[in-house]
Amino acid sequence: MKIVIHLLARVDVEGQEHIPEPPLLVTANHLSYFDVAAMTPYLPPGIIGLAAEKYRGTWMEPLFRVNALIWVKQFSADRDALKKALMVLEHGAALAIAPEGTRSKTGGLIQGREGAAFLATRANVPIVPAVVWGTEKVLKRPRPRVHIRIGRPYRLPEGRAKGPELAEYTERIMCALAALLPEEYRGVYRDHPLIAEMAEIVR
Repeated sequence: MKIVIHLLARVDVEGQEHIPEPPLLVTANHLSYFDVAAMTPYLPPGIIGLAAEKYRGTWMEPLFRVNALIWVKQFSADRDALKKALMVLEHGAALAIAPEGTRSKTGGLIQGREGAAFLATRANVPIVPAVVWGTEKVLKRPRPRVHIRIGRPYRLPEGRAKGPELAEYTERIMCALAALLPEEYRGVYRDHPLIAEMAEIVR
């Protein structure tokens, strides 16, 4: 993946030194099919990701299977996928998740979903925010500049958070990503009041 992405783009990486030893949960934005290829070489070896089950059985499945993964039903409370993801963290491994739940078609952050907050609080693991931008230009421009920025880890309160707490924690997760992104990529979180607070934590 590292070879392929470097053939297609010029990659800048910042903050790799912020990644602690697993277990940990990497939360990332999702702009392009090339995000995984761009980011994976700079994340902990053996990191396990989540992939939309709609790609299972398609020509794209082998691309997803480059890494170990958990198939997840999008836009639903996929209890089986959550159980497997929690097991990964409880066994001391690294897990990566895109809290938006799907690839953004707007070019900026879209509304986050609560799965990442659920996992981080139940497993009581640090969250490592990681963002990428420029991947949406791959194959559209000759070797565009792709930027990867990894923030400082942080934690959410441990426990069985639900309802309003999960919603609040999800906003924090998304604002941590927004704080690492250029303003034009912040999408629906562009003017969120929590960005300044999370910037102090993750930058």
